[in-house]
Amino acid sequence: MSPSSDLRTVLVVSSGDGTGLNFSRSLDLAGGYRTVGVDTTLEDFHASEADTRYLISWDDPAGLVKQVNDIAERESADLIYAADTSPELLALAEARDDLAAPTLLPDRDDHRRMEDKWTTHQALQRAGIPVPDTLLVTSESDLERIMARHPRVWMRRRSGSGGAGSIATGSMPLARAWLDEQSGWGQFTAAENLSKRTATLSGLWNDGELVCSQLRERVSWKYSALSVSGVTGITGAQRTFWDEDLHELAVRCVRAVCARPHGIIGVDFTYDHDGRALPTEVQPARFYSSIYFLARLGLNMPDLYCRLALDGAQAMPDALPNPIRESHYWVKSVDKLPRLLSPEEFSRG
Repeated sequence: MSPSSDLRTVLVVSSGDGTGLNFSRSLDLAGGYRTVGVDTTLEDFHASEADTRYLISWDDPAGLVKQVNDIAERESADLIYAADTSPELLALAEARDDLAAPTLLPDRDDHRRMEDKWTTHQALQRAGIPVPDTLLVTSESDLERIMARHPRVWMRRRSGSGGAGSIATGSMPLARAWLDEQSGWGQFTAAENLSKRTATLSGLWNDGELVCSQLRERVSWKYSALSVSGVTGITGAQRTFWDEDLHELAVRCVRAVCARPHGIIGVDFTYDHDGRALPTEVQPARFYSSIYFLARLGLNMPDLYCRLALDGAQAMPDALPNPIRESHYWVKSVDKLPRLLSPEEFSRG
């Protein structure tokens, strides 16, 4: 614990990103924490709401680790948390044994498998879990095969988040040109284009056991018209809900991809045109940007995450699978405060 203080000090890398902001806000809501923000861009540094803030730059993983360790030691950090899928998260996850404060991360092999959407897809398929028809596009013949099977395909990088670089198209010339432009051959998958309906399970795991989880359904992407794929990574509106079958499927997905589920793991689903939920991603090591939504409703997963990391399983309540079973809506955008609404308030014109 931090000297001369009853507060737990959590060092948050990418603290000014939406994911870091909502993690820190959740800890503020819980009380008992002091946050130290570490950011690599001026925009995120100035946007950060951490109690203490640092702006750094780095050229190689060793340089990042040294700077994070220097800050962690200076601030007597109790825990290090990387808030966004980014080079910083990947570098710190690989160097976890050399960090000056503890982390709570999936095992390295599990983490690497989840970060690669193609290896994730293969693991799900081997487990007999229905998945979208998908190919890793290494050649024009791969592209021709998948496009012959579907009128439109969704192409995305095998790593990363937020829909960066993704495109939905039924045009072979456009798909070929896109891969050329993005240096995407061997780095992009192409899959059948599904419906616009999506859902997510956010889960916290400890040594292979589920501690707590919550399902959310995305009602809309914000700024979807500005993206070539219609996916921006910025949820406009979402709701909590309960679906026992989907919950069980999400747990199966995690166990199919992870030898020992541990820490934060999310599962993304997109529904096909027959209404069947298909897993499209298993996201490791960090919370989604809307985690503060759940904290406002009483399920403060960042607080549980820190308590698990710092105090162990004995600090955890009994397992909480999807405790928020009624629908609540969360509406957010850039440059405005989010709104928590009842179904009646949300649907009111």
